[in-house]
Amino acid sequence: MTTRRRHRSLGTFCTNRRKTTTPFSVASDSSSSSSSSSSGGEETKHSLRDEKETKERTISAATTKNMKTGVLNRVPNVAQSKDILLSGLKRSSRITHTSGLRVPLLKERNKSAKQLDGLTTALCKPLGEYVKGFPKIDRLHPFEKALLELTVDPETYAKTISEVDQARKSMLTMGKEYSSRAKNGKTEKETKAVREEGFKNMEARFVKSQAKFEKLKEMAKKLRRLPVAELETPTVAMVGAPNVGKSSLVRSVSSGVPEVNNYPFTTRGVIMGHFFIEDRRHVVTDTPGLIFRVDEERNKIERLAIATLEHLPVCAVFVTDLSGLSGTSVEDQLALREELRERFASRRPWLDVLSKCELVPALGGKLDESLESTWTEKDAKSTEAAAKMLKESGAMVTSVVDGVGISELKAVLEDEQLYDSILELKRSRFRSDNEDDDEEQR
Repeated sequence: MTTRRRHRSLGTFCTNRRKTTTPFSVASDSSSSSSSSSSGGEETKHSLRDEKETKERTISAATTKNMKTGVLNRVPNVAQSKDILLSGLKRSSRITHTSGLRVPLLKERNKSAKQLDGLTTALCKPLGEYVKGFPKIDRLHPFEKALLELTVDPETYAKTISEVDQARKSMLTMGKEYSSRAKNGKTEKETKAVREEGFKNMEARFVKSQAKFEKLKEMAKKLRRLPVAELETPTVAMVGAPNVGKSSLVRSVSSGVPEVNNYPFTTRGVIMGHFFIEDRRHVVTDTPGLIFRVDEERNKIERLAIATLEHLPVCAVFVTDLSGLSGTSVEDQLALREELRERFASRRPWLDVLSKCELVPALGGKLDESLESTWTEKDAKSTEAAAKMLKESGAMVTSVVDGVGISELKAVLEDEQLYDSILELKRSRFRSDNEDDDEEQR
């Protein structure tokens, strides 16, 4: 994102934004909000970026057609390593020789080999099941892959699983070797000594790797706590800068009390509500506040919001606060809006909402008393220009405090056409993917 774009004047936003006659829209071109006065080089840069993003989306859609979410939520519930060890030692030590054996040496050989095999199984089998139960990263739905990257570093994820598997294989080899030695013991005393040595060294090898097992346990706990994205449930995502009133709007349009989804990589919960249209459940969710900056500079909680827009079939409701109380300037909110429209409006139904109108003079409200001494003529003019541009673009004016526009917003969100357009976008992407596959085969 260039500096020149970041500081583009408010007038440019007003004159170059595409007007809509319906409350929500799906742009036909993700670059529709770019300035018509951009240079040829700028257009080429945008064209190359759009081509790259389109290719990435095509690949993503092709690979995710049959993928489901909730895989990370179902990783194994890893037991404490000390419990695995103590249970294995206790159970295996109770194993007796096979009935019918009468020769003392054969009895000891049989008992020792069975106990060593039992200990090996007790220690290695649960570890093997744990390793198998953690999915490969490249098989995850893109949204869950993004959640994984935010929760556990992918390199750490793969390394931890690999280290546990290596420890398992090492103990498996050791157990088989001691069992084989016990089966071929020359005397009772020698066979018993092999068994005792095997138990001692197997226990020591397990204890040496306990830190790896505990690391796997903690990783599993984090992943199992992740909320599951509902791919088949129509969803509305409230997006925008921090403190613009997204959570309040979610509560206002929800039926009942919204729940709070917690993510292990942040202390901030994400508000998620719902409403029903003819008994069909629809989700409306808050998303973490975004700051206008490049993705590489965004923190984990911001990247969660981007992942929601990027990978989930949602209607994007962009919330703008012109009251001056959010902490984000009008210019930066509009710049953020332009960025997100360029990236997502061609793939997501898009709805603009103006919040806190009771505190915005340009929307018929009264300026908050705390701003009266610092509010300048420049602030007033930029707010008026922004309000005019957004209203001309079809933005809905709302106030949770006064109840202004809330029923109208709910009516728009309860329009099934909104969700039909999401399904159509999904189908068109899959049709495009299939056509591309057929073309490649020809």
